[in-house]
Amino acid sequence: MADTTGKPSYPVIEDLLSKGHEFSFSQVMRIARMHLGAGGAQELPEVPWQDRVRVRPDLSLAFPAADVTRVERAGDDGADLLVTTTFLGLYGSSSPLPTHYTEELLDEAAADSSVSRDFLDILHQRLYQLYFQCWSKYRLFIRVAEEKNSRDLERLFCLIGLGERELRDSVPDAGSLMRYAGLFSQFPRSAPGLQTLLRDALGVGRLEVEQCVLRRVPIPEDQQMRLGAANNCLGVNTVLGSVMPDRMGKFRIHIGPLSQKEFDTFLPGTPRYIKLARMIRLYIVDPFDFDLKLILAAGEADPIRLGDPDGPRLGWNSWCFSGGTPGEVGAIFPLAQSATKAPAPVADDFGSAPERTQPSTLTDYYQQELARLRDLAAGYAGAHPELASMVTGHLANPSVERLFEGVAFLNANLQQKLDDDLPEIIHELTEALHPWDFRPIPATTIVAFTPKAELAQPLLISAGAEVASIPVQGTKCRFKTCFDVTVHPLKLLDASFSHPSGKPPSIRLQFQLKGIGLSGWQPKSLRFFLGDDHPAACNLYLLLMRYLKRVVITSRENGAGIEIASGCLKPVGLADDETMLTKERALLPGHLILQEYFLFHDKFLFIDLAGLDACRTLGDGSRFEIDFELTASPPVLPQVNANSFVLFATPVVNLFEHKAKPLTFGNGEIRQKIHISGNNPDHYQIYSVDRITEFEMAAVERREYFRQSPLFQRTDVDHPCNITHSKSPLGEGFDTLLSISPRKRDTLPSRIKLNIDLTCANGILPERLDIGDVCIPTPTIPEPTVFTNIKPVTFSIDPDTGHNRQWRLLSSFSLNRISLDLVNTLRAILRFFISANNRNQAAAKSNLKRVDAIASIHANPADRLIGGSMYRGYDIRIKLRGEQFVGPGDLYLFSSVLERFLGGYVTQNCFIRLVVEEITEGYQLQWPARLGDRPLI
Repeated sequence: MADTTGKPSYPVIEDLLSKGHEFSFSQVMRIARMHLGAGGAQELPEVPWQDRVRVRPDLSLAFPAADVTRVERAGDDGADLLVTTTFLGLYGSSSPLPTHYTEELLDEAAADSSVSRDFLDILHQRLYQLYFQCWSKYRLFIRVAEEKNSRDLERLFCLIGLGERELRDSVPDAGSLMRYAGLFSQFPRSAPGLQTLLRDALGVGRLEVEQCVLRRVPIPEDQQMRLGAANNCLGVNTVLGSVMPDRMGKFRIHIGPLSQKEFDTFLPGTPRYIKLARMIRLYIVDPFDFDLKLILAAGEADPIRLGDPDGPRLGWNSWCFSGGTPGEVGAIFPLAQSATKAPAPVADDFGSAPERTQPSTLTDYYQQELARLRDLAAGYAGAHPELASMVTGHLANPSVERLFEGVAFLNANLQQKLDDDLPEIIHELTEALHPWDFRPIPATTIVAFTPKAELAQPLLISAGAEVASIPVQGTKCRFKTCFDVTVHPLKLLDASFSHPSGKPPSIRLQFQLKGIGLSGWQPKSLRFFLGDDHPAACNLYLLLMRYLKRVVITSRENGAGIEIASGCLKPVGLADDETMLTKERALLPGHLILQEYFLFHDKFLFIDLAGLDACRTLGDGSRFEIDFELTASPPVLPQVNANSFVLFATPVVNLFEHKAKPLTFGNGEIRQKIHISGNNPDHYQIYSVDRITEFEMAAVERREYFRQSPLFQRTDVDHPCNITHSKSPLGEGFDTLLSISPRKRDTLPSRIKLNIDLTCANGILPERLDIGDVCIPTPTIPEPTVFTNIKPVTFSIDPDTGHNRQWRLLSSFSLNRISLDLVNTLRAILRFFISANNRNQAAAKSNLKRVDAIASIHANPADRLIGGSMYRGYDIRIKLRGEQFVGPGDLYLFSSVLERFLGGYVTQNCFIRLVVEEITEGYQLQWPARLGDRPLI
């Protein structure tokens, strides 16, 4: 049908046109979006639907009866809409302006003119668009189902651990899982949670999960006890036989009693069977074995008849009996094996609108809003050419320009808030799970200490000691040591590699003690930093970690020697307490270690040689050698010199204690931004807030405030406060804000002053430093030593404020089996930890190449003995392209960090065992089985 204009007629639009006053403003805008927006009956792809809906206030002083007065057709072809409202206008009955403004517009309208009203409508058009966005912001169903907002959809997927697009694409009908976000966000995953999930997803009320099902597990052949083997210790980890019983690695799904028809819908290969397997696979974190027991109700079993094409299938739903029908009968079907295959990617039913590029700073938002107002002003000039020179062009009236600029600024602030990532929710969770995501990544380098001649005994420099640089723009950059350093009266004289004919290759280090002999030297261990350039240092690291046969220490005075097992040489930097950015315990340490690897590879090129207690048996001499004897055929032959091994070194990070400007709360202030004190505040960045104390203006008494998140309230805190982070409106990173808890403010004085202790960094200032510039001692450095940095200072990195960054981080804490099935999903997760703000583009590209070198991944559930008990876990095999690395050592170091990261996929009751294969040359690297990192509670 068509109306009198000749345009097609649509019932809902006709209702709007004839009964517009019966609709709320939000209903009108939703219908307009459905009709004029993407996929609508009158969509114009090149024109946003918002620009085709003109909204203006009703020019009347009458009491409004509804939000909307009327809806009319607009535009040259009558396809657009004109909506007249009764609220939020600069004129009309709800105007905040004096009444005479509306009266003047009424007089103008009576004279058949709309010059002034049309000018004000330039401001109204954007105002009502923003109002509608405000109305819909926290209505997620509307944002996802109607607006197809991709960022809101991504946030919902993050709640169920599918934050990366590659993960979502690997799950059929991923959108249907959103209703189970509450179950997927719970840790640890529980049997009642799985039971609830399956009952609802399958529509079956009679479903139970049986835990701790007995199974008989074959003992891996390489772990079975054999005579003459050295892999078992009697009474410690020796287990007789080839199988052992276990109840910790399996559960069973019971469904029934069922009718024959329902029973058949769960048989292997049916859609419900496949869905059941996939839902279990999505929910459980650990690689448990599980099966399905279907129970057929009494009287439902049919007798077997030869030749019946629709009869029972042997072994599945067939029972032999005679006479009357049997009672309840059941059958058990393997389920875990069918769940190990990754489903093919399936398109998401929800779909999403094309993602628009959003501004990043308030300045960008302001320029965007000002451009919109000027576009509307150009339309106004076309309708009123006699006033065009006042509102457009370089000769526009200054007052009009100031008005547009002021409105654009207000609109920009509002639009920036509308585009945020719901920080009031996600920031609190991020602060609890991984607070380092809000913090800038400070500059780092390697500092080596050298003992002075008067040092005669080992000297401990504890982690956290402070060193300083030469002044940069008048400010000394201060750094904090990351590891304990024990400085010995010891000097490395030479280092060399040799491979004599008929003997194994070896790396020899020559040392000399000063002021002390070997008999009086009592080191627990000796730490080396591999100081060559990155390829050579990594290759040397590979040889010492993988191809070391034994270590021999020999006195050069008397020839006496001792042998140390190769296991006494250990890597540094991969342990939970060896992180660089913090000494706080991380929920999943592998996340932080992976992040530090992508930031500063040199942190992992330290090795510890333990077992040196026996050196006291070598006599009183002061000169000795350490020989690292390698296997007969190492993959690379290193070029070793005295610079290859550096004694008494440690990573240092540009962090130090500093003060903030005191904050005074009074007159109802709720929240204030924390500012750094000092003459050059631009030389500092806030890293963390350490301590907050308060004293009354008229008293000396001091109170300490303790941070308390609104999501995690504690009743034992007398003086709580809250620290929040908000995106800096004018630049990169976050602003840090402090607020006093409302529930305690009533008991406080009307005016309080807070002193704040911070940990700070120097931002980009350290980038001006060269090798050797970090050399100024502080009171925390003992006098018998000198030091200098032996590596370039890395770039600092601002926090990543990208859209949904913290939501995707939350998703990464819900790692599940899916990301171990497809290589694209694992790559996507690893790329997330490569900072998008890294200004060292060469380093960022190298890290991306390493991630892209992962050619395939396979994770197979397995069983192994650990400490005499049987554990369930994953045997993970990863294939890497060696040409993407700068050498085999670089590949090995990346794989070592990756193995540490993969420990977060399972709990501490399960294990992982990683095998890495280089696909070009075919060599393999294997790590021993170890228990996972994910906490049990």
